[in-house]
Amino acid sequence: MQKIALVIGHTEKSPGAINTTCGVSEFDFNRKLVTSIAAIIDDRCEVKIVYRERYSDLPEKINAWNPDFVICFHANAFNGRVMGAETLFYHKSKKGKEMATIFQSNIVKALGLKDRGIKGKSSEQRGGYVLRFTEVPCILIEPFFIDNDDDYKTAVNKYPELVGACVDSIYEIIETI
Repeated sequence: MQKIALVIGHTEKSPGAINTTCGVSEFDFNRKLVTSIAAIIDDRCEVKIVYRERYSDLPEKINAWNPDFVICFHANAFNGRVMGAETLFYHKSKKGKEMATIFQSNIVKALGLKDRGIKGKSSEQRGGYVLRFTEVPCILIEPFFIDNDDDYKTAVNKYPELVGACVDSIYEIIETI
């Protein structure tokens, strides 16, 4: 049985980006998404939902559980106009790159949003700290831009498809990597 850590980006007190039209934060959206994913994962996996207290302590908290791989859930934001999905991985992790490719493909297929690709990150870049200092393969998914109303509406309207794409990606990783 594979142990998988699902990390909810941000916290209640520091909720990340917000869709100002709907008043939904990155933390709120991803807490619901991760809970939905965990509820339907079958017995091939032992899932642990990880909440962050302090960003600097996150890799240590994840590593203490000793998962087989890690998925961090976020949503992008920029200027309200940029759109699409992207997935980040530590630039020196071959397995992380393979995981990112699987998730990116399935998310783009499910949501039909612009494919912004997979992006290798160093520890100094956005998202790179947790990607680098987690001792097992780790990716950070950004399935849509929460500050773009069209992207956000797509994520809400295709929520079951997004959940399914994440679950399918987890199973594909277990079977192929």
